Amino acid sequence: MVYLSCSYIPHEIPLTAGMHVKRGIFEGPLPAMEGYLPRDFCPYARAFLRQYGDDHVVVIAESCDAMRRVYDALRYWSLAGAVHFVDVPRTHDAEAVSFYAEELRNFASNLMDSNAPLPADFCENLKSAIGCMNRIRIGLAKVFDLLSERQVSAVTATRLAMSINQLVADFSTSQDCADLEPRQPRSKHVFAPSIIETIVRKAEELIDKTLSEAHPLHPIGNRIPVGVTGTCLLDLSLLHCIESAGLDVVFIDSCLPSRTYAFTVDNESTSDPFYALAKAYLRKPPCPRMFRDDERIHYLHGLTSDCDARGLIYFAPKFCDQAYYDFLEVKHGLKSPGRLPVLLLEGQYGVGRTGQALTRIAAFREMLESRQIVRAGTSK
Repeated sequence: MVYLSCSYIPHEIPLTAGMHVKRGIFEGPLPAMEGYLPRDFCPYARAFLRQYGDDHVVVIAESCDAMRRVYDALRYWSLAGAVHFVDVPRTHDAEAVSFYAEELRNFASNLMDSNAPLPADFCENLKSAIGCMNRIRIGLAKVFDLLSERQVSAVTATRLAMSINQLVADFSTSQDCADLEPRQPRSKHVFAPSIIETIVRKAEELIDKTLSEAHPLHPIGNRIPVGVTGTCLLDLSLLHCIESAGLDVVFIDSCLPSRTYAFTVDNESTSDPFYALAKAYLRKPPCPRMFRDDERIHYLHGLTSDCDARGLIYFAPKFCDQAYYDFLEVKHGLKSPGRLPVLLLEGQYGVGRTGQALTRIAAFREMLESRQIVRAGTSK
């Protein structure tokens, strides 16, 4: 199993290497790993630090200082079979894309446990994996479009993305996959297009089921639409809390799900699939870790305008420095284009099950309702 720490690390490369892969999504309580990291590290970093199996591979992106320390601790204490570090640039210019393409090529070589050149067919197999993941991303984009139209709840859409993440990790244990190649046991470094095609087909079945069950959730005007942003959405509890407080989440700008699936990889304009991956991943919806001038502010303003969001809830995992810096820019940046109210929430895993979070979200809803009443009175 390959655990990825960041949405900037492509699933496609471990899939091409014939390995199970999933984005690291954890549930509380956090593992008992006292002494490995300081207590004032964010809950996601601390959750990633755990005892893995000898056959598990952990891939850490250069996303923040906390994750760098996680990488150091995992290696020092030999908590996994292998630990790899991927240096992700913070810009997306041509030089950064070229650098990241080479970094991804090295990552692939490390997964193959070889200093020799990659197998001759690796690039062609990688293109096939990119095409399959594009199909999943396109399907999930349709579901999240329905989220903005308030025909699918945020909990339903995000749970679907998490289920597909787990599906990709569990593909070789399913009976359907085993039936495809009964005499060829799944092993590392064996690319199996038929199995990956089965992953996509099963994912598309889940997506189609969700699309077919979509329907207007509430009469327009009964609930106020809001967006959710931040660095990492730790679990579903916050979305449950927002919806139970009488608000409708119409977009989620977070590492999971949107920054993992809200883009596709152009697999046609270049013969180098590593370059195609690097370009697409660096230019996907901007994360707070990226240095992209006002691009993130413009992106969030566009989301709020397109989805008619009346407010923004910014969730910051406790002690997440990236989120605190980003929140100030978002709060002040969104004042000028539309004076959008922004609520900062911070917490650990299960934050949505706390009374404090529900109280603050309910107060935010009341403030938005008051603004809506004033706006309606002014327009008469």
